[in-house]
Amino acid sequence: MLYYSPMLLGLCLLLAVAIAATALWQISRPYSGPGFWMAGSWSLIGGIGLFIAFILTGSPTLNVLGNAAQLAGEALFLLGIFRFMGRQLPWWIVPLSVSLMVLFNIHYWMFDGHSDFLMGIYSTIAGLLPAQAVWLLLREKSDPATRPARLLVGISLLIYSAVTLLRGYLGYRDWWLDAPYINPYESFSYLLPYNFAIPALVMGFIGVTLMTMQRILANSEIHAEQARHNALRFERLLGATTSAVMIVKTGLIQDANRRLEQLTGLSRQSLLQQPVITLFPSQSRNLIEQHLSRAHASQLDVDALHTSGKSFPAEISIAPLSADSNDLLLEIRDVSHRKALEQQLQLLATQDSLTGALNRRAFNERAQQEFKRAARYQQPLSLAILDLDHFKSINDSYGHLAGDHALQQFAGLCRRLLRESDIFSRFGGEEFVVLLTQTDDAAAMALLERLRQEVSKLALQQGAESFGLRVSVGLATWQAGDQLDSLFKRADQALYAAKSSGRNRVISWTDDVHARLADV
Repeated sequence: MLYYSPMLLGLCLLLAVAIAATALWQISRPYSGPGFWMAGSWSLIGGIGLFIAFILTGSPTLNVLGNAAQLAGEALFLLGIFRFMGRQLPWWIVPLSVSLMVLFNIHYWMFDGHSDFLMGIYSTIAGLLPAQAVWLLLREKSDPATRPARLLVGISLLIYSAVTLLRGYLGYRDWWLDAPYINPYESFSYLLPYNFAIPALVMGFIGVTLMTMQRILANSEIHAEQARHNALRFERLLGATTSAVMIVKTGLIQDANRRLEQLTGLSRQSLLQQPVITLFPSQSRNLIEQHLSRAHASQLDVDALHTSGKSFPAEISIAPLSADSNDLLLEIRDVSHRKALEQQLQLLATQDSLTGALNRRAFNERAQQEFKRAARYQQPLSLAILDLDHFKSINDSYGHLAGDHALQQFAGLCRRLLRESDIFSRFGGEEFVVLLTQTDDAAAMALLERLRQEVSKLALQQGAESFGLRVSVGLATWQAGDQLDSLFKRADQALYAAKSSGRNRVISWTDDVHARLADV
């Protein structure tokens, strides 16, 4: 008899819904709602299974549990709609509907109640449960992407509610009229939900499945649009930056911005899948490979190559693109301007701004190194102090601009005659100092005498007038145990002797010079 009953067909339909709901829950996580639909479907299956067992065995316990499980399943299914719509869950409908049904069901068995009245109670509760969900589905306007499916679910639940309430009405009527008992599988009112309400519920599940798919599709389109927007924004950011940015994997360039073309002179397409170390001179490649092999961010300064073969100073930054990827983000910045500025600042810090000679601080630093070298290798070293004769009169007669020009011409002449290893400095005013490396007293005298003669030949012009320069030079040669101060003191004494002897001459410090000055 059960084989030909719509009850078995309804059970099979609900079983298919439960399996489909489980699959929907698996594929739609973490979206909210499908989990409730799955739990509700399996609860309905369990309730119908218990009720069929009641029909076969007549056990009151199975009857109570079967009705309670079915109502709990319907309530959970409706909670899923609220969760899917992002609304506050009416949790109270689950315990309220189940407890009401259990109380009436127990009363029925304890006091020999009327089965039609009990069926009316069950149908009333089951028919009223979807009311809130139907109202929410039909009037919701904030989610246009799921509107067609929401209408299908709302109409399906409305049909389910109407059929179930009709079943309840027929139950109350038969109870009121004291109609004779009819077996459930032979009762029109009892089989009414299996013929109409369960198909409507199945249609509602199809609707919630479509609703979920529409939500997933709409969100996927939003995410795809966001991804396109982010990719476009990232590309524009890469295009706007003054740095060349690359994605590197296993040492090969995977992608790069257009700035890399400008820095290297190579097309972006030709750079793809090429070893990144080819962008650097051979002497820097081992260092680059070491930094590429590290798992953390690093930064270094090396030279990078242009396709013309010229190199340029670059600052390299290397960082992992993500924690779960071997891809690296490598950034190259051309720091030529910065290096040039650093060199310029270095010159300003070490050179005299007017003549280009070293200033006193820079001279002292380099002189200390030469003193150490002379002491270690016992090499000759000479220091000379050069002072322009009567320089104040040039400023007074021709102006300070003429005096500045004279200092510049004198410094230029000194640099031309001195060697690159010699250290030339302006100590202030018209006084200059030169440290002659690997030069003994005789060689220093010859060089300085030649310098004095060349200075005397300078003809400087100021307007219609011309004037010349003369220089007095005091020389001292390094002796064992000398420090810069002691050598400088002797050279200064020799300079004083040169000026005292009539100026425009070179005098080297000797014991005789020292004795003569002591007498003065």
